[in-house]
Amino acid sequence: MADRRRTLLRRGGITRASQAARTYAWGLDERAPGAARRAVRDVLVRWGLAEDDIDTAVLLTSEVVTNAVRHVRDELRVGRVVKVRVGIMDGRLRVDVTDPAPGVPRVVDAAETDEGHRGMAVVAACADRWGWLPAKDGGKTVWWVQVLER
Repeated sequence: MADRRRTLLRRGGITRASQAARTYAWGLDERAPGAARRAVRDVLVRWGLAEDDIDTAVLLTSEVVTNAVRHVRDELRVGRVVKVRVGIMDGRLRVDVTDPAPGVPRVVDAAETDEGHRGMAVVAACADRWGWLPAKDGGKTVWWVQVLER
């Protein structure tokens, strides 16, 4: 069973699923944002969401997973994962991204010449609601909600 879990984490597999939600997990490395984008796009296409809703969800997922991978301290990286949970309820899409790094996500006013630091500003601008919660293990969950077109 441990070998299967390692294989799923290496490949970015589904760790838990139900009809209403999907949860994925990836190791905290540079492949995680791309894998998260593909997984979220795939499940939302299967669920029949409008392309604009899918594009927004993929963008926001990419920003938050990228933040998780870039900003986690090395000692928290080993053997840990970033989790993405995608669910729909009452015409709203909710995505939760959980990582092991403590701290509060911040919206930063990036200068025009900055190459980064825009992730949470993108989330704040595109989501209908967003926030964060401390995780039990000392990490955090960043979440957002999108009201769906259809």
